[in-house]
Amino acid sequence: MKKICFCFIGLLALVACEKSDNVFECGKYEVEITPHEKGDKIMAVLNGDAVEMNIAPSASGARYIANLNDTEITLWNKGRDWTLIIGDEEPVECK
Repeated sequence: MKKICFCFIGLLALVACEKSDNVFECGKYEVEITPHEKGDKIMAVLNGDAVEMNIAPSASGARYIANLNDTEITLWNKGRDWTLIIGDEEPVECK
């Protein structure tokens, strides 16, 4: 019985490590977000492309913008929710 419990606990640990709290699925994009220590920037990796994003004015929440491959990228955070906007595309909620 102990062997089964240890195997189950090990399996749970592997599943928990699969995705961290800073990796999101935003439509067809996988986005990894790493905040800068000062809070004025974030590093975002969108499907393998890294971009440093600067904070921008926002009426509510925190909005970060950058250009990636000549396309404006916006990540907007409110509470625990993130929204991704790429160019003129419709906003996509991140999960």
